[in-house]
Order: sequence, then C-alpha cells, then structure tokens
Amino acid sequence: MKLPNIFALIILFLGSCKPDPISSNFKQIVSLNEYTIVMFIAPDCPLCHSLSTPFSKLGKEYSNIQSIGVISGNYYSPMEINNFAKETKFKPAIFRDYTHQIARQLNATVTPEFYLLNAKGEILYQGMMDDRIERLGSYKQQWENNYLADAIQLINKGQLPKIKKTNPIGCSLEY
Repeated sequence: MKLPNIFALIILFLGSCKPDPISSNFKQIVSLNEYTIVMFIAPDCPLCHSLSTPFSKLGKEYSNIQSIGVISGNYYSPMEINNFAKETKFKPAIFRDYTHQIARQLNATVTPEFYLLNAKGEILYQGMMDDRIERLGSYKQQWENNYLADAIQLINKGQLPKIKKTNPIGCSLEY
C-alpha cells in the first residue's frame, strides 16, 4: 500500500514550506519604504492613548521612515477608531488586522507594542517605545531609554539596533 509514502511526502513538503513573515497586503505596504515603524493599538487601551501622540511625533521626526498603526481583531467600529485617532492626534495610517494574522506573525502580545521592520518585513526591533512605563499603572516622570528612537537612529546610520527586543507592557492583545 502506497498511502504511508504519500503521507511522508506531504509531511516533508509541509515541513519545508516557510510561512510568509507577514500577510501579503501588509507586506506590500511595508515594502513601500526601506523601514517602517509599527504600533499595535487598541482604542480602549489607556497606554495607547498615552503613547499615540509620541509615536506620531516620532514618525514625523523621521520622515524617511513609514509609520503605521495596526488594530487587530474586529472589536472596534470605524467610529471608535476615528475618535481614537482624533483624540490622540494619531497621524499614521491605520491597518486593520481583522483576523489577527499580522499580530500572530509578528508575535504581538500587548497594545501598545512597537516594531521596526525592514522592507522585507523582518523585525529589527520589537517591544516598548521607551522605558516610561514600569508596570501597568506606574509611569516614570523621566525615562532614560528611548528604545524605538535609538533603533531608528542606528538604522539611519547604517547599523543594526543594539537592543533588538524589550518586554512590552500594556493591555493584553486578545486573539
């Protein structure tokens, strides 16, 4: 009987296939620029409200780098998203990740969570924007580390970020 051989071939084939690092629509957007900064957002997350304006300013400061907000899931209406963007002065385009595909592929766990991606969609930095948040509900008045800005500055100098990942603090991203 040849069935076991067919199953072996299928398993071999599936094992050799690498999943695309990000979905095709998102990948197309990311490929438009050499680098993209991404903020996973949720309109009902207080930390997203606090960090949306600084993220928008960062995108404006580094105009050679594309900035995008990502909302995963279908929990929020267009009106809620519009109100969030208006209230927080969030300027980047917002990408709707209805099926959590982008969140899963980038291993996003909380909102806000920040990424620096190259044009191929490879993660150069992932985690917190800076160290102003010590834990949920506790903010520093002054912070020392600007992780995302430092990563951007280094790639603008042709170097890779020294810190590639920090542990983000925020509202749980619901899958």
